[in-house]
Amino acid sequence: MKAVRLLKFGEADGSLAVLDIEDPRPSPGEVLVKIEAAGVCGRDIVVRKGAFPHVKPPVTLGHEGVGKIVEAGSNEHEDLVGQRVFLAPALYDGVCEYCRRGMENLCRNAQYLGEHRDGTYAEYVLMPANFVFPFHGVDPREAVLATDVIPTAIAAVRRVDVENKRVLVVGGGGTGLYLAQVAKLRGADVYISTRSPEKSRVYSALGIGIFQEGMRDFDVVFDTVGSPTLESSIRLTKRGGSVVVIGNVTGERASLSPALIILRQISVLGHMAYKPWDVYEALDLLKRKLIKPVYTEYKLTEAIRAHKDMERGSVIGRAVLVP
Repeated sequence: MKAVRLLKFGEADGSLAVLDIEDPRPSPGEVLVKIEAAGVCGRDIVVRKGAFPHVKPPVTLGHEGVGKIVEAGSNEHEDLVGQRVFLAPALYDGVCEYCRRGMENLCRNAQYLGEHRDGTYAEYVLMPANFVFPFHGVDPREAVLATDVIPTAIAAVRRVDVENKRVLVVGGGGTGLYLAQVAKLRGADVYISTRSPEKSRVYSALGIGIFQEGMRDFDVVFDTVGSPTLESSIRLTKRGGSVVVIGNVTGERASLSPALIILRQISVLGHMAYKPWDVYEALDLLKRKLIKPVYTEYKLTEAIRAHKDMERGSVIGRAVLVP
């Protein structure tokens, strides 16, 4: 099968390769999923650059995926064969203190696809049978948006009260686009920052305002960029407001004065992923056309180009790989 392998850390051209590797075979308790669509996340780029010590190349990248189960490793799961499923991006242990409290997104021992084990940039992926979930009624290229980026937006917006609030989303990439849509759906007056005329047209058509220089005093700011924009996000927030940090695309450290937070009593919240059931809410929003699926499609063999386009900021919505 074809797979996009991370061979070493670095830039896309030197670190990624499309290779023919042996087809995997499921063991008892596992299923083999034929991937129909895989999402390209900003985290994949951070992984590729070597920001996470637990990642040991070579490994197949990607943690967002949907597809059909084509083989089960034991009779126990034969009934799953033929079903279309979404893949859990992380395998939670279910027993740590956070999992027991219903906070699986903070599991101490989570094993991530594309990091701890081979991921979704491939024609086939092996998965534990209890970490694939059937769905229907949504095109796979749209459904893959519900495996990470949309449920993450749903969970992040749930962290703060946005109804009738003035909200800014910093970063006009895929995460920002869906954060803005979810916040608008929850009753916020939403603006998004982007320098791209093409993206501005897409966002405006969705009823999302475009941030202009001189705007300030937002009730809530969602920062999807991280260290390069964190200080400005705090400065754009009104006294007593909230900043939700949901991304760090460079993997770098941020440097800022605590006085910015203290003297204006800003609440700064970090946000990580989502709860498992948020995926079904995301799928429901897509089915009811309450969220517009916006993505740029690439062939699996074009993954390197997709990474480059994302780093240039030219991808509108999510980059989606199709084998």
